[in-house]
Amino acid sequence: MSYFYGWISVSPPALYHSAHEEDIGNYLPETPITRFVCYMWHSSADQIEGWHRAAAALRPNHTIHHLVNDAAICRQLVVRGVPACFVNHNAFIDECRYTIQPGAEKRFNAVYTARMSRFKRHQLAAEIPRLSIVGGTFASDDEQSYFDEIADKMPNATFSHLADGRFRSPEEIAVLLNQANVGLCLSACEGAMYACTEYLLCGLPVVSTVSQGGRDAWLNPGFSRIVADDPAAIASAVAELASLKLSPWIVRNQTLLQIWEHRRRFFDLGQSIYCTQQIGREFARDFYAIFSNKCGGWRPPQSVMLYFNELVQKQLPLSL
Repeated sequence: MSYFYGWISVSPPALYHSAHEEDIGNYLPETPITRFVCYMWHSSADQIEGWHRAAAALRPNHTIHHLVNDAAICRQLVVRGVPACFVNHNAFIDECRYTIQPGAEKRFNAVYTARMSRFKRHQLAAEIPRLSIVGGTFASDDEQSYFDEIADKMPNATFSHLADGRFRSPEEIAVLLNQANVGLCLSACEGAMYACTEYLLCGLPVVSTVSQGGRDAWLNPGFSRIVADDPAAIASAVAELASLKLSPWIVRNQTLLQIWEHRRRFFDLGQSIYCTQQIGREFARDFYAIFSNKCGGWRPPQSVMLYFNELVQKQLPLSL
């Protein structure tokens, strides 16, 4: 099983990682480590609190902060005394890799970047005349049979996937996003859905269904619509947003303001840790010196300390 993680600092040790049923703390030493926990799937305050108590008991020398996608859940955790900060993980998308391409031809009414897993509910886009679907079978719960089913039932869709199962690079995805008028978010429950903010950074307005997981934090009513789980309603919202001919620069710039607000909260948290540990550096400056897209990657948990030791050997004071 893979975990999402990246070392934010080796001096002092600070790890950004996703939460899982098996805590990555099992693969970490008992020495003091600051851990920033992100959530790739919707988790309630009760679930996060339970995870926190278990993780703190397993590694009492670790300092654990929860970076929560949903403001309401964050408030519930703070009231309960669980260290939490409203820092949506989409704020760590590299805004320089998802950009507006003014000369791009708008070939599609809408684009949907999504794995071939049933919770993504591709069928809700069935009534959009010209649809681009970006994604393939990547994770263990993705289904080739579902892929084949969607391809058979949705003749309105053009599929832009790599047949060998490889991921497209952010730059390749940005090219595909710029060929559409609107971005789609159709799942009922997941995490904050990176694709939602990637659309916005490329200047696309967004049509979403009602959801849990935190993507609604990015859905400005000026350039997004939240509609019922109905193909006709979704197609109508796509047509409406496309007809408004919104400035992509307004969409992108408003999204950047949100990104910077979430990062500011993270920087304030990081700087408070630096001050407590008497680290004479500026956390925000360190962050941008080593920033990479999403602040980590999917890797086996067994390699977490091997990766740390490689960074130490390279004598990098700070690295992802």
